[in-house]
Amino acid sequence: MNRKILALDLALVALAGAFAWQIRVRWVEGQARERAIFINAAHARAILPPPPLTALKTVTPIEYIDVAQKMLFAKDRNPNVPIEPPPPPPPKPKMPALPFYYGQMTLGDPVVLLAESGEEQRGYRVGEKIGPFQVLAFDQERIAFEWNGERVERKLADIEAKDDAPPVQPAIAQRPAAPAARPGASNSGPNIKTIDSDSPGPSGSDDKGPLGNSVGGGFFACKPGDTTPNGAVVNGYKKIVSRGMFGEICHWEQVQ
Repeated sequence: MNRKILALDLALVALAGAFAWQIRVRWVEGQARERAIFINAAHARAILPPPPLTALKTVTPIEYIDVAQKMLFAKDRNPNVPIEPPPPPPPKPKMPALPFYYGQMTLGDPVVLLAESGEEQRGYRVGEKIGPFQVLAFDQERIAFEWNGERVERKLADIEAKDDAPPVQPAIAQRPAAPAARPGASNSGPNIKTIDSDSPGPSGSDDKGPLGNSVGGGFFACKPGDTTPNGAVVNGYKKIVSRGMFGEICHWEQVQ
């Protein structure tokens, strides 16, 4: 019994050895065939010329327009940027009414007589201001002002005071230098008349009698329609009427 088992074992070992030998033979043959295939393929490709190189395509931004417009996480994905127009300039301020023209004085420094609406007329030299206007230059026909950094030039006839202009208080163009410079006035004569008044002087009460507005230097203008005779003394002030180039000039001065 043992011999049969031993013989069977030997037969199985011989069979396993034959099977392993066959497997190795088949593996070696497969490796040889595979090596031959690779070698033949390498020789075939070495005979063929290399393929031509394709030129790289130039990248243009228009190809990525969809990416730029549809990128939800980019604030500037819309290429149509709105351009806001510049704000309109502020409106130019309206120029006020020009002062009225009453005449000129050419003795010494040239002086032009001007007055704003409802204000006293007085003399202005070049460079002086009347309200918002500055006198730049004037002659016998035209006058130039400066307003808001601009030059405003007008004919004297266009701004000359008309009969329908607002009434203004007359005033002397220049302060009288001395009594001798007032022709037609004297310290005594038939026209001198002293008027007594129960009211106090011009500085002590609002009732100033015939005295008008103060023009500086202790002088007062005459009120419109004043009928007090020339040389009359009222409340310590004497009426002086002198004739100049543009008609009569009336004022009151304190009696010394």
